[in-house]
Amino acid sequence: MHPNADSETHPETADSSAPQRVHEAELEFAVKRTAPKTDGPIDMDTRLATDERTRVMLSVRRTSRGVDNRWEVDPDTQDQILAEHAWLNDDSASHSRRDQLTGGWTIYAPKRDERPNEFASLRSMQATPFRQGEAQVGCPFCAGSEGQTPEALWTGRLGDLTAFHTDQGSDRFARPAISICYGEQPDWDVRVVPNKFPAVTSIDGASQNRTEPTTDVLFPSAPVVGGHEVIIESSGHAENMASFDPALVYLTLVAYRERIRHWASVDGIRYISVFKNCGPEAGASLHHSHSQLIATSLLPQAARVTMARCESHRARVGSSLGCDLLRAECSQRSRVIAKTDSFVAYCPFASRFAGMIRLTSMSHQPRFESFDDGTLDRLASMLTRVIYWVNQAFPGKAYNYLLHTCPPSSAQPEAFQWWLDIFPRLNKAAGFEWSSDCMINSMLPEVAAANYRRIARRDDPRRVLAFG
Repeated sequence: MHPNADSETHPETADSSAPQRVHEAELEFAVKRTAPKTDGPIDMDTRLATDERTRVMLSVRRTSRGVDNRWEVDPDTQDQILAEHAWLNDDSASHSRRDQLTGGWTIYAPKRDERPNEFASLRSMQATPFRQGEAQVGCPFCAGSEGQTPEALWTGRLGDLTAFHTDQGSDRFARPAISICYGEQPDWDVRVVPNKFPAVTSIDGASQNRTEPTTDVLFPSAPVVGGHEVIIESSGHAENMASFDPALVYLTLVAYRERIRHWASVDGIRYISVFKNCGPEAGASLHHSHSQLIATSLLPQAARVTMARCESHRARVGSSLGCDLLRAECSQRSRVIAKTDSFVAYCPFASRFAGMIRLTSMSHQPRFESFDDGTLDRLASMLTRVIYWVNQAFPGKAYNYLLHTCPPSSAQPEAFQWWLDIFPRLNKAAGFEWSSDCMINSMLPEVAAANYRRIARRDDPRRVLAFG
């Protein structure tokens, strides 16, 4: 079992009934307080260190003696820092640190800075034209460039359409047949490979990880291990899933399911995130359409809070919070865009981002990875339409989608309902959002839903609600 980085589920609260203990603690702190070293003038801004130590710690800052050392760290000082913290020398190791003020964890992954950025290198160049679906020279994700990535963990290949015999005596076409291989296979259509620049240390090499969890009350840290994979969604060059045939989206969803199932079975994995960044504003660094999966031993604070809210709701009313919200949305209808017998797409009542669409199933399902092939085929049809609406409503805009499935660490999975959020990147978070973690959304979800319904009705009027 790997270290549990989330040992403090509930933060401490002040004990207002013990003012005497507080006073005694203050007296004890005053006695034990370590006086600042006096090998130089005390820095009058920080009042914590001498001018010289401040110059080393905050190299960009001009000290009171006028030393201007902008990001130039003295080699001797750097060697000293590395000697004191030997694990910093292992640039393959990720670790997490907790901010005790907010309770949030931050993952430090030094290798992430080494990944290529096609968008940055092409800013001053004219974009190279390509033919949709054909291999692009120099693209590491196109068929024929498999040597530029680690060996595949999973590949899928589309076959012919399957058909079944109906009661009326006719044959009806169904989803395409697929060929799955846990490794390389020729003529692949979807390929999953380890990320060359992972955000977390591979759980396979965790025993060699020199980072140890700290018990420091103020500076807690812990290793973060797991897996980071890239799902290449097409063998031919394509930059947006909006151009995909639904069969290819279906195979991509099958890849999600299989890889989530794998990581959910690995001991020590507490959280799995599947996400897609399309466009540089959404965080993508390569043009070729792809998504990513990160499985970690760390349960992020946001996921922990969501799980606690779902479990509390179920304990109070006996039903899933996600399902109750969906029933209410379907009852109000003003934010629902379209629905089928299996799935519904709507703009949530409290959308964090302008134009955000939530996609989930009409029936209760905590785990995305529990869906069978037929259900994933129907979900692929819906997801293809949702991406089309976003591209029609906001042409050329980058977008993200985030798949939320019940974390493996959940003790009450029945309290959870899976969902997928997709949102165009129309605005950037600014000072207030960063300082408060409270988003400002200039587009009412009712307005966004009405616009999406107009596009959806034009696309396929059979599946759009007759209002709005």
